[in-house]
Amino acid sequence: MFTHNLQIRIRRPPSRPSDLELIEAPGPTLTNGAFLACTLWLALDPFVCAPDAAAHDAVKPGDLVPAHGVGEVIESRHEVFGVGSLVVLECGLQQLCVSDGRHARLLHPGQTPASSALGVLGAPGMAAYFGLLDLARLRPGETVLVSAAEDAAGAMAGQIAMLKGARAIGIASTRERCDWVTRHARLSACINQAAENVSERLKALAPRGVDIYFDNTGGDLLDSIVAGEHLAAGGRIVQNTVRAEDREAILARSGHLPGNATVRVLRVRARDYEHRREEFLRDAIAWHGAGRIAAKEHVVEGLANAPAHLLLAMQDGNFGRPLVRV
Repeated sequence: MFTHNLQIRIRRPPSRPSDLELIEAPGPTLTNGAFLACTLWLALDPFVCAPDAAAHDAVKPGDLVPAHGVGEVIESRHEVFGVGSLVVLECGLQQLCVSDGRHARLLHPGQTPASSALGVLGAPGMAAYFGLLDLARLRPGETVLVSAAEDAAGAMAGQIAMLKGARAIGIASTRERCDWVTRHARLSACINQAAENVSERLKALAPRGVDIYFDNTGGDLLDSIVAGEHLAAGGRIVQNTVRAEDREAILARSGHLPGNATVRVLRVRARDYEHRREEFLRDAIAWHGAGRIAAKEHVVEGLANAPAHLLLAMQDGNFGRPLVRV
């Protein structure tokens, strides 16, 4: 019987670490058909606490901060998830998590290390895989542009493009991140948006335009790519962002008249491909195991350090997938 459970809860819309509090909650109670997991890894997604996250089940003061994690089952009354099982589940930022098995799955043996199940071998990787291969129908010889190219989804998208015989160009916000993108993820090039004119550099790198823009950021960068006419005829934009926009709104804001462009805007959500997870894992685990997929993680130790790490990620200060090792 566990008498207490460490949790991170929201005091107010976060703008500094003190807006999130570490509390000692009562220990969870297990009921029939449920299991209790001790969290090992937790992923920090900046959008979960963003002020404009209304479309994403916005959190309120007093709520547990949402998070996906990897945990070990330590007590079970569930038919599938037995004691000792490693599971990937929605658990929130807390030490102990009770689940009835919905939105939970056993960790695949190939998801090694376990933290990879929250990054390139998890939902971010799935978004990249199906966004490029299923929605955008990537073809060999095409040019793919990827924003936030050092993040889990961005890095995966760029590397899948290269593995499939396409050319990938990344965009990142610092020189250090761009160096990682070209040296470790091995993309063809990377544009440092803090120090370079993105439009001018892109014209030099892809004078005929890009065939696919894998968009992880939205906002002004997306507008500038479209307004700068950097998409080739028949170009596709894959939106891997919290707030997706329709095609006409993006084109109109960028100065295009409705019907004048051949650009397609596609929205990718990993949860829509849950039924095809094994297809993704078969390829991704093989690539990762063979050293053909690089992944960058930004890890802190312990729940006490989660608030500052989450705020850093919300301010784009993280370098790689932000994780907490519990």
